[in-house]
Amino acid sequence: MPNTNASGSFTGTGTSDEIVIPEIGSVSLSGFGSATVVLERSGDEGITWKTVATYTADGEAGVLGIGWKWRLNCTVHGSGTIVYFLGSPS
Repeated sequence: MPNTNASGSFTGTGTSDEIVIPEIGSVSLSGFGSATVVLERSGDEGITWKTVATYTADGEAGVLGIGWKWRLNCTVHGSGTIVYFLGSPS
């Protein structure tokens, strides 16, 4: 069974683990200094990724999963430790 949650922190550029959200999930980000984090989804098992949302400040949002693969991608990092959660409720 694929992972349905990813949590951790960004202290530089990089991506979170790839997960599958079967139905409804959420994204939560906090600790922004100067950074850009992109929420991405893939419909082809992670070969290509599409930007769904871009975050430059703390925030939370709902995610309609529908079985796609999802990840967070910190594309720019100047400062801050960005703590993230992406996934389905427990």
